[in-house]
Amino acid sequence: MMVTSFFPGRIRLRAPVFKEADLVEKAIGILRKFPALKNVENNLLTGSVLIEYEADKVPMEKLISLRDFFMELAKEAERFDGSNRDKIIEMLEKLNQLI
Repeated sequence: MMVTSFFPGRIRLRAPVFKEADLVEKAIGILRKFPALKNVENNLLTGSVLIEYEADKVPMEKLISLRDFFMELAKEAERFDGSNRDKIIEMLEKLNQLI
């Protein structure tokens, strides 16, 4: 997964997995648990996701504790080719439990 744009309150990510509407919707559902989330836009053609959030409301301690998990999820997202769909779903379910 590549971060193509970032500044506090806005981040754009690109990865092949973001072309899969069902997986993106599952991930957005999990992100909605964060009160800091303002908006999420997905472009299925380019495989990008724009996340807008209130930077001062992001629970940094929580995110830092999930850093290794997010790194592993990013690897799976970047190499997505359909064969690892179940692995990504499993990881999203685990994220949902962690949050």
